[in-house]
Amino acid sequence: MISNHKYRTIASKAILLIAFILCATACSNDDSNGPSQPNEAFWKISSTVSFAEGSSAIIITGATGTEWSAKITEGSTWCSFSSTDYVNGAAKIGTVKDGLNVLYVYYKGNAGNQERQAKIAFQFAGEVEQVFDLTQLAQNQENLPNFKIWPELPASKVNENYQYATHYTPLNNRTARNYSICFDKTKKAALWVAYPIHNAYLGGVGRTDAWAFDPIIPFIYQPNCIERSYKGNYDRGHQLPSADRLATNEMNAQTFYMTNMTPQLDRLNQDMWAKLESKVRANRCSDTLYVVTGAYFGSGATTTADGAGNVVPIPTNYFKVLLRTKSGTTGKQIKDCNESELISMGVWVEQKSYGNIEPPRSICTSVADIEAKTGFTFFPQVPAAVKQQNNPTAWGIN
Repeated sequence: MISNHKYRTIASKAILLIAFILCATACSNDDSNGPSQPNEAFWKISSTVSFAEGSSAIIITGATGTEWSAKITEGSTWCSFSSTDYVNGAAKIGTVKDGLNVLYVYYKGNAGNQERQAKIAFQFAGEVEQVFDLTQLAQNQENLPNFKIWPELPASKVNENYQYATHYTPLNNRTARNYSICFDKTKKAALWVAYPIHNAYLGGVGRTDAWAFDPIIPFIYQPNCIERSYKGNYDRGHQLPSADRLATNEMNAQTFYMTNMTPQLDRLNQDMWAKLESKVRANRCSDTLYVVTGAYFGSGATTTADGAGNVVPIPTNYFKVLLRTKSGTTGKQIKDCNESELISMGVWVEQKSYGNIEPPRSICTSVADIEAKTGFTFFPQVPAAVKQQNNPTAWGIN
């Protein structure tokens, strides 16, 4: 038999438990009335696609139940929201549902000699209309880098195995260069990736992990690590880091092209190399930091397999060359700066684990030294004396 004292104790605990549940329920209801996910639509990978027939996708996120509409206003003869109907497939409506919401855009092959553009008007109910451009390249189109103009670009070298290309991206209502590459078809890798770093390219979105083939380089020359990484202890190592391109989803997604990847030891990629990337990023300035990252295949280079089992060479070394103004605030173009206004440095890294350490001074060298090692001419706009510099402390490496 339960005593009155014990009964009162049990009853009190029951009342407290009910009160806690009611409070938790009320709090939960309050939370549900808080800020909801903003409505947003963006290309899953890129607004630029290959000349071949295929499909792209617009990712839709937002409050569940929000209605949306889309219409192809230009290019409806070769673009459609239906894979089988290019006559009646130029308009679509939908509602945001739980989970992944995808609007697929299908396109025919481009048999012409010029790239072409489609425009897609997209609108969430009650919100301002967005316009998405879809650019389809022509066959054999290269999108060549603007050599002799952009300070980060090495001098062009003629080689039948090299293909040069530049990726562009929408940024602040204009078209900006994202990065340029010198791709070696025999190595299935870029020998260098050149890019500017500025605050305009950073922040805003997260890592997309949008692994994809590069639409400019023929697929047969690219490694296939879209579904899985290289075999063995090798990561899909970015040359242009994902973290250097977080201003927009499309800008970041382009860093996941296969042409930006090489087989890089996991304990190099995730440890010292990652810290080096952060150190480089910390040297950005208002005048812009110019970077070239590259892979070098020296004597004794071995091979591994990509995610699909195809044989690919493994770089023996990686390098970076850096250039910026000393003050960072001159407001001048690199070609208009004198020798005393510029600083540069190079780093030469072996394909090995250095341990989880900060970048050591031992990897630092001059740009001129890396020119001698690789055979490329970097920063051709600057005096030779600038490329002889090697002052790690000035770059935050101690």
